[in-house]
Amino acid sequence: MSDNRNEISEYWDRKAEQLRTDPSATMKDVILRSLEIEAVGARLNRDDELLDVGGGNAFAGLQWAEVCKSVQVVDFSEKMVEFGRAAIAASGRDNVQTEVASVLDLRDYAGRYSTVSCVRCLINLTSEADQFTAIDQLGSTLRPGGRLLLIEGLEETFAAMNQARKKVQLPEIQLDWHNRLLSQPRLEAKLAEAFTIDDRVDFGEYYFLSRIVHPLLVAPEEPAFEARCNFVGKNVWQSGLARGLFAPMSTLMLYVCSRI
Repeated sequence: MSDNRNEISEYWDRKAEQLRTDPSATMKDVILRSLEIEAVGARLNRDDELLDVGGGNAFAGLQWAEVCKSVQVVDFSEKMVEFGRAAIAASGRDNVQTEVASVLDLRDYAGRYSTVSCVRCLINLTSEADQFTAIDQLGSTLRPGGRLLLIEGLEETFAAMNQARKKVQLPEIQLDWHNRLLSQPRLEAKLAEAFTIDDRVDFGEYYFLSRIVHPLLVAPEEPAFEARCNFVGKNVWQSGLARGLFAPMSTLMLYVCSRI
């Protein structure tokens, strides 16, 4: 991946200009994006004052604002924030706002929030040292007893998912150039310095159906993100029918943490 923070910032500015307030601005797989939003939203409360770090165009923040007392969205892409402001204005909601800030420097938000969310933000940082600094910064924004809702990509589960694809003669999925996955044991050890990990929520059922079954069904055609099989995967995940069964191949994991 690139080691140039400015290059990554420019990439997200271009994405914002291309897709504006669209949900796919921060993830092509909008069904998986909806599961992320649902998983975090189910763990928010009416009295939560939420800081959403790396919140892009505020697509998720606006939905969480329907649950929370207030939502402050921040992102390091000025263009994402610009279109986030447009989306907030169009919504008419008065309990959500957005501004430019970096996950590596959240001093202006220290100790102000009951909950902080961070979804696929750390994977855009260029080193593990920066990723761990970001975790410290996220923790610093919380009041005593506050909660961290962190969704990030993991090296081990990404590798396991690709190993499963290889077993059924599917090509490996290539990691995007601007992404740096985290080592699960090292991430959990870092979180344990300041948090209790209360829960881990995986999306394994969806990954199995969308990244393995669906490509096999449509081969040699290319799979489409909004295909029927992927909607089935969403329904299976929501049902909880196979929860945890496919966790080892869930590239993304939600960590529900309480500040020590």
